[in-house]
Amino acid sequence: MLLTEKLDQLKRAQVQKPDKVFTLYLNTDRRDADRQNGEWKIQLKNGFRNFEDYLKQSDNKEEMANFEKVKEKVQDEINRIENDLKRGLVIIASSDDQIWFVERTQVPVETNLYWEEEAQLDQLEELRNHYPNTGIILVHYDYVRILETELGFLTKSEEYAWDPDQDNWRIYEGTTGNENIAGNGSTAQRELYEDRVKANRERWYKSMAAKLDKKAKSRQWEKIYVAGEKEEAGELNELMNKEAVVVGKNYADKRDDEVIDALVS
Repeated sequence: MLLTEKLDQLKRAQVQKPDKVFTLYLNTDRRDADRQNGEWKIQLKNGFRNFEDYLKQSDNKEEMANFEKVKEKVQDEINRIENDLKRGLVIIASSDDQIWFVERTQVPVETNLYWEEEAQLDQLEELRNHYPNTGIILVHYDYVRILETELGFLTKSEEYAWDPDQDNWRIYEGTTGNENIAGNGSTAQRELYEDRVKANRERWYKSMAAKLDKKAKSRQWEKIYVAGEKEEAGELNELMNKEAVVVGKNYADKRDDEVIDALVS
């Protein structure tokens, strides 16, 4: 489910008194000098304690029990995913178990904790607006890698290679024809293959562009990047119906997270 759909659900969700909703935004960015030693754990512990102190003073035993129930569930989840945290974490949970939302983000958030009648979504809305559902298309000769991100976080990665025998794009499972020739063929063979790519590129890219337009619609991409050598990226972009940002740089040898950091975060 896309973040937009999750947000719509959270907006519609309601709890009945004495139930409440716990909303957590936690900055876990290890690149931040103040977060390198796990200071977020101290902030979280202090935030929990502040709520508990307040509820003790109010002497509302039922609300305290509800809060402790949510706190335990949230802490268990954080313990479970602690080693896989990125730059930010958002958790929204209700004491009646009707609401449970967890999102690890590749972009930083501002640490805040809330215990309110409804979920506090302002910061999540800001993140959605700044880092929309994005498709990143990396093109290089007969190879295309597709990354999908929300909140700058990788949600899906696919790779395609052109299969000259089947005359069609196939899911990438090894070396492309170009890489085979580059590794084993002579200079003449490489040049011949590259000439073949150039001669057929428009037809090949037109086929891929149709796939990408369909994927962009079904996956509701709000922003698209096409990156690669200037000529290749530009040609694929021209054949797509969807509007995209063209980046004339080859990221074929970069890891997914490095690409996302460069283009999105």
